[in-house]
Amino acid sequence: MRRMPMTPSGAKLLKQVGRMVDGFLAQLEETSPNDLDCLELERAVMIIVSELGLSMMKEVVRRADEEAPEVVVHGARWGNRRVSKGTYVTKFGSLTYERSGYQQAGRGRVLFAVDLRLGIVEGRYTPSMARLMAQTVAQMPAEEGEGYLRELGIGQVSKSTLHRLPQDMAALYEDNRSAIEAVVRGESRVPVGTHTVQVGMDGVMVPMDGEDIRPRGRKTAKPEVARHERHYGAAASSPADDDGKAGRAYHEASVGTLSFFDVQGEYLATIYTARMPEYRKETLAQGLEEELSAVLQDCPTVQVALASDGAWTHWEHLDGMQERLPEGVPSRQLLDFYHGAKYLFDAAKLVEPDEGKAMALAGTWRSNLRHRLDGAEIVIRALRYQRDACRSASTRDELDTIIAFLGDHFRSGRLDYKAAVNDAFPIGSGTTEAAAKTVVNTRMKRAGARYTPHGGQTILTFRTALLSGRFDVTMREIVKRYSAVVEAA
Repeated sequence: MRRMPMTPSGAKLLKQVGRMVDGFLAQLEETSPNDLDCLELERAVMIIVSELGLSMMKEVVRRADEEAPEVVVHGARWGNRRVSKGTYVTKFGSLTYERSGYQQAGRGRVLFAVDLRLGIVEGRYTPSMARLMAQTVAQMPAEEGEGYLRELGIGQVSKSTLHRLPQDMAALYEDNRSAIEAVVRGESRVPVGTHTVQVGMDGVMVPMDGEDIRPRGRKTAKPEVARHERHYGAAASSPADDDGKAGRAYHEASVGTLSFFDVQGEYLATIYTARMPEYRKETLAQGLEEELSAVLQDCPTVQVALASDGAWTHWEHLDGMQERLPEGVPSRQLLDFYHGAKYLFDAAKLVEPDEGKAMALAGTWRSNLRHRLDGAEIVIRALRYQRDACRSASTRDELDTIIAFLGDHFRSGRLDYKAAVNDAFPIGSGTTEAAAKTVVNTRMKRAGARYTPHGGQTILTFRTALLSGRFDVTMREIVKRYSAVVEAA
């Protein structure tokens, strides 16, 4: 590889680093082995490493800059070259550089060649630093992230930056979501050995400030437009736009999963999706169906399970997905078995005052439902008998509600658990239920936490990408939109 000449400033920094290394080693030799403070010594080493990293990154920036009087980007000519200072944040710290800026005829915005060549995010942050911040907010609040990065000793930024930059990137993602997700799905592969893919949906409540669930999350009639909206025009709809419940602190977000199982029913992997509260969960359902279509293109021999709890909105979407499946794809809808079994325990407690007898009765019903081909008919018939024999009007009403719920799902074929097991279909939606906790609750339900629609979606976007093993390609596609080829004119 041809060695590039180093700038005087680069050489100066390297000499400074060399002096720091010499000083460190000299001090180390003068310290008694019993007096070595490993914690402080390691921090001193990190300072030296950061200085070296900054000197090398400054050379990277220098190499990416341009000195030609005019440049061409995407076929358009830019001129009027001027030099101005720019600050870039790297994993090793911040550096300032005199970079070339260009404008088109008639002036207007300034284009910096170094930013486009390196994929500098939001004009300031290196791609590696942007990845680090996105991954941090996906796993912890910004306040914790600031302290964690400080302790780590690399990529140190303030909590306000950890709030702001990921939201900017998420806005760009939303603005290009269809294109980005198409690439991400195209590079994903169905796990080897997959026999069944289960599509699941669930709802989960998220905390939202009263002001943030009014239209556009604003108090005033003339609000200051949020930074990410100024740049990309991406504004998530507010639940209060259409639910008529402005001021309520919690609204239902949604999670979706595509879970893969082998022929023995053993779990293999899961793709996670999640959206902040919106009308009828339309975006989540559309994304799930697109994911399912990509799976069937990659592996057309799989069978499809569609699973959820009792929410009818979920089943309307899942019904539509099943109807639009390619001809010949085996599929089955199933009410989550453990959700249905809970109704049986509730019914047993209504008809048997003795707790032990109620548990035994519910166990019998549960076993019939699970292990007999006609189990659903047997259980519903037994519930009707108990209802008719009941003398309490209120108890009869409660039993009627349970019978109606199970009867609706029975007529839709969602209680055929024994047949499903015989065909290697999963009968529980545990991965979807767990997704509500893993994706949302663990990260977002902290003391005092409240979210705007876009702020919450930022966390969900990066967290689901991380949990699905898609973070690398997702960030690559985001950074690509900050990049361009710059040619000297």
